[in-house]
Amino acid sequence: MNTHRTITFLGIGSVAILVPLLWVAGTQDPKSTPAKAAEAKAMPAKITGATLTPAADLKWSPMDGLAGAEQSPLWGDPTKEAHGIFYKWPAGTKVPLHTHTFGDRGVVISGTMTLAVEGAPPKKLPPGSYFSLAGGTQHATGCEEGAPCVFFIQREGKFDAVMVDAGAKK
Repeated sequence: MNTHRTITFLGIGSVAILVPLLWVAGTQDPKSTPAKAAEAKAMPAKITGATLTPAADLKWSPMDGLAGAEQSPLWGDPTKEAHGIFYKWPAGTKVPLHTHTFGDRGVVISGTMTLAVEGAPPKKLPPGSYFSLAGGTQHATGCEEGAPCVFFIQREGKFDAVMVDAGAKK
């Protein structure tokens, strides 16, 4: 009989302890841990309202470190966080082997881009082409002669370019 009371007491005691612990765990902000906070920062902001921007209304500015190239941020701050951005590169632009800390996805709007990934020969990407590169992927990028390239990028975090040969950030 004592064994039955002991087991019942342990069972009730366990429930009395576990229920409040599980309740507290369920009410904690999942972004409160440093890992979750970093993950949340890398995620694009929630879409609210509506944004309609005709191509003629895009705000273009020079792209630092790449002569003649321009950029037009759409959302997010490229110097601080995940963002979407248009780039416009002159025909004949070539960027040597480099990486980015954060991954990106892109679509070529006009012109023909070239991407040489991880030592493979360059692949030509005409308008309508899609590409994605994980952060840290070595690649060389270019815009073929004949027409400027306009392309859209959605990046998982802030922009950086780490040149592979020089090891310097641009």
